[in-house]
Order: sequence, then structure tokens, then C-alpha cells
Amino acid sequence: MNHKKIPVKSMAIMLLFILIMPLLPLLISQRWNWWEAWVYALMIILGFTGSRLWIRRRHPDLLTERAHFMQHTNTKP
Repeated sequence: MNHKKIPVKSMAIMLLFILIMPLLPLLISQRWNWWEAWVYALMIILGFTGSRLWIRRRHPDLLTERAHFMQHTNTKP
């Protein structure tokens, strides 16, 4: 398996997205006992993490390529 480095900026954006977005309903409502929102957040986080682990095992180059999406020069905006 050929492991290439994933840029730190890409990792930070991904972590911010995967942690903040699912918790947004809780942050907006400030209802920390809203169990449905906790279940929703857990499902999103586990689904995202599980899919990334599966891709990493099956297609590690695809994960690396997706991490470098900001560095492609010959793409349209």
C-alpha cells in the first residue's frame, strides 16, 4: 500500500465539517437533551468515518487524490 501525505489544511477542514455540521441543530437550539439530534449527529459522524475507513482500505489512492482537490491546476472553478 502506498501511503501519501494528506495536507493538514484538508484534514482540518474535514474535521471541522464532520464535527460541527452534524452538531449544528444542537448548537442552534441549545437543547442538549434533544436525543434525536444526538442520534442524527452520531449517525452522520459514524457513517462518514466508516466510509472513509472502507475507502482507505479498498482504494487508498482515491482518498489521497480527494484530499488534494485544492491543488489541481487544470480544473475549472
